[in-house]
Amino acid sequence: MRIPNHRWGLIFFVAPLLAACGPSNKFQNVMADMSQACSGQAIPNQFIVHFVDGHWEYPRTSNRTKFIASYVKPKLDQIDFIEPDQHISAFQVASPPPSGAEIDNWGDQTINAPVAWQNGARGSGVVVAVVDTGADITHPQLVNQIDYNQGEMGTDAQGRDKRTNGVDDDGNGYVDDWSGYNFITNSGEMYDDIGHGTHVSGIIAAEHSDTTIKTGYVQGVAPQAKILPVKFMDKNGGSLSLALKAIDYAVMRGAKVINASWGGPGCAQSLRQKVQDLSNENILFVAAAGNDGINLDQNPQYPAAFTSPLQLTVGAIANTLFQDSYSNYSKSLVHLFAPGTAIVSTVPTAISSTGYATMTGTSMAAPFVSGAVADVLSAHTGVTIQTARQMILQSVDTDPTYTNATDGRLDLGKAVLAVNAL
Repeated sequence: MRIPNHRWGLIFFVAPLLAACGPSNKFQNVMADMSQACSGQAIPNQFIVHFVDGHWEYPRTSNRTKFIASYVKPKLDQIDFIEPDQHISAFQVASPPPSGAEIDNWGDQTINAPVAWQNGARGSGVVVAVVDTGADITHPQLVNQIDYNQGEMGTDAQGRDKRTNGVDDDGNGYVDDWSGYNFITNSGEMYDDIGHGTHVSGIIAAEHSDTTIKTGYVQGVAPQAKILPVKFMDKNGGSLSLALKAIDYAVMRGAKVINASWGGPGCAQSLRQKVQDLSNENILFVAAAGNDGINLDQNPQYPAAFTSPLQLTVGAIANTLFQDSYSNYSKSLVHLFAPGTAIVSTVPTAISSTGYATMTGTSMAAPFVSGAVADVLSAHTGVTIQTARQMILQSVDTDPTYTNATDGRLDLGKAVLAVNAL
């Protein structure tokens, strides 16, 4: 598939989906997704295994024949499916870093975020997991916004800093995960070497106390929400198995919203199952629609084209309010649009000395919706994830030129007022 050389946020590519039909033999069914039809981006001798009882394993082997003989056949009756692990690659273009005067927060203005802020809906008590490339947790507008793990902070019995003592102090299965977890290095070391996860995090929850639109710094959509950064990508890419593990970690840490500003065509059975499981956990999954400018009804990409009941798939508009040409679209699979073009947000100073940069893509549109969901959840006691999703969709500003399921774009202010009227 040709990769456009412009206007990309972040998008990952894996191989084409295998057709659903196949042999009825149990062994052949289990092994179906390991066929050549699904091997274009496969990582040699790494596999994703889903078991009938719901648990996952990620075996590695030096020899496929031995793997089948020693792993698959003895567990055959317990296995639901196996598919190859997949390479995931990032493609990103950022505009030159802006001066402070250029930080206009047009996206917040367009979604009527000030109405939410003025009505006390600021995301308080909601954890949003940014499953992405990490985050600069030292950024001045993010340092107070992280969902720090108190069980891995302070000092241990030997007087050592729990953040770096190499011990799983809280017994959750992850060592030193005081500010999130890095599945690339399998450690608690949090960094963002390409800036994408930091940019997404700032859109969601960059710190401010305003009730009106300001300029010169970023205003997070949900400034009292907490960000849980979960890193499964770096500048060299990542894998599907790490994405699945990152989602599991977000669930374990109590995230109510998971932002997935990534996706592409691919062998997606494992990811489909994982996203479906999130609905069973009452966790909302927000997916970027993708940046190919295609109709997902005809050319599905994942996770954007999944139909999980607690998913929102988001396309992008420009500051003209028009559906932008790079954004994927669909009358059934893309739920709504949100600002995605020329969005200024936080990045590490290694990316931009100012700590801010402009990025374009549905990767930027998705976090506007993730932040909006956090605001709606905090607007009224007892609001459920299902209600928040419903209010977001019912409160869109419609435009007959939009090609999405609601013909609409995000209007956070209207959604908050609708919830307060319940």
